[in-house]
Amino acid sequence: MSLTLATAVILGSKIHKAPYIGTSLPFAIISTGTLGCTAVCYKVRCFEKDTARRIRRSLQCNLFAVILLVQGAVFGYCYLHWRIYHTISFDELVSYTIIIFTGLISPELCASICEFFTSVSCYPVKWLAQDSHYGPMQVILQGLGQGFVSAGIPSVVNIIVQIVAFKLEGFYGLMLLACASQACTGWQATLAAYGAVANNALRMSHLTTVNELAHHRANVCAAVGTTQSHNGKVVSGQNAFFATTALLGALLADKRTKQGVDYTSTVGQELSEFARAGLLAGIIFTMLFLANTVTSCIRMAKKLVRFCKDKPDQSGPRLDKTFPATHIIPLKTLTGFAAIESFQLTFSPMCQTFAAPLVIGQLLGFKGLLMLVSGGNSVCFSLNMFLINSGQAWDAARKFVLFGMLEKDGKVIGTDSQQYDTLGLGEQIGGPLEDLTGPALNNFIKLVAVVSFVTSDIYDEFPDNTWLWGIGQVFLNFGLIGFFKFGLAEAVRRLEGFLKRRREAIEFEEGVAMLREIEKREKALAQKLEGQKKEDRELQLV
Repeated sequence: MSLTLATAVILGSKIHKAPYIGTSLPFAIISTGTLGCTAVCYKVRCFEKDTARRIRRSLQCNLFAVILLVQGAVFGYCYLHWRIYHTISFDELVSYTIIIFTGLISPELCASICEFFTSVSCYPVKWLAQDSHYGPMQVILQGLGQGFVSAGIPSVVNIIVQIVAFKLEGFYGLMLLACASQACTGWQATLAAYGAVANNALRMSHLTTVNELAHHRANVCAAVGTTQSHNGKVVSGQNAFFATTALLGALLADKRTKQGVDYTSTVGQELSEFARAGLLAGIIFTMLFLANTVTSCIRMAKKLVRFCKDKPDQSGPRLDKTFPATHIIPLKTLTGFAAIESFQLTFSPMCQTFAAPLVIGQLLGFKGLLMLVSGGNSVCFSLNMFLINSGQAWDAARKFVLFGMLEKDGKVIGTDSQQYDTLGLGEQIGGPLEDLTGPALNNFIKLVAVVSFVTSDIYDEFPDNTWLWGIGQVFLNFGLIGFFKFGLAEAVRRLEGFLKRRREAIEFEEGVAMLREIEKREKALAQKLEGQKKEDRELQLV
């Protein structure tokens, strides 16, 4: 929202004939939507007999109420400026109304399309669960295939709504589209957060009680929550796509205005060799970022496994306590370890994100930079939809079996079946794709666009004078990426070893180590004496 509103101020002041309405209309859209999202949180229709699909429809009704509120309020705002203040024309009133409506409805439309491919109650997930008896390869390939199909349709929706917005109002229309798509984000983000709560509640219910009614309620809530959590990721991806497109327009307007050129005249120009190279660079940097995040996830998993094996006394349950006290301290230890280690692994993808515009802007010029952001934006959205939909399809297919919905020859196939274990392989593959790599692409392309905008003054139209700096940026940034990827962990390990040796030397000089050794030996001696006394008592009884 902050990114889009900042873009709105830039574009609205530059492009609109009445800068007041051009900069205030985006704030009216998003503020009205935020108030509406706050209001609908107080009432959700839900009954004991309702299925997951029925509850989902109730949540959609709340969303449609917010959409109607925003559409009505913004139409009244624009009507006032047309009828009384005469700051906009009737054609602009109609155009704004159409653009805002398409922006409001397109995120939920894309979410509903992806829901068809990933929901427990829809046929694609059912087909995936039914075909799981063919083995892991069938599950993996079918899940990937469904992911490809489900990514194509939302991309088509984005193409259509952006063409409509640009045809009606140009770059300002794209900015209004981005604002309208984020007007209902408050409610959609709330439901996505509820999904995490519902999934945790499902695990707790199945682990702590045998009550069938509790299991049924947890299953229904988890089915709703899983769908809503996934829909939140879809909406986030689409908002990032629209926001980056609007920021790209602001980048073009700001640069061309500083050059004294009408930036709207650049639309439709033939691609140069630098622009084509920038488009290819957008794909390359996106793939490198994907590889970086996936390998970081794998390294994090390995570190956790190694920590649990090397320090079972810290990571394992405390046998001298009763549940849940057996797990509280170990979970805190694991959480602290994971937080520190994962924080170290964020530096490499972050450095790579900042490097992309700096390298391409100086190596290929401003035209190459524009195509880097534009091409990377399209690739990131399509890949994001593919990754999160594939991962969610595997997860939903496994829940399909967990909920007892898979039958064969009149018998229910449960969690002790080969199908459930096979779908677990797909879930393990899809987890990092759905929860890490896919959503991370949203942050990647937004940061690339922001860095491009902030550093736009250092890029020339053509790289005749900056390409040497671009080559230097390649070696510098990829050297930093390599250091953060591999060298940082080694540097931290050596620093920790040095501090440990220093601490041991101080303790030895102060006598603390000797006292600790004496206490250790006294404790061992006491345990030995206690054991001997126990043996003596047993001999006396004999």
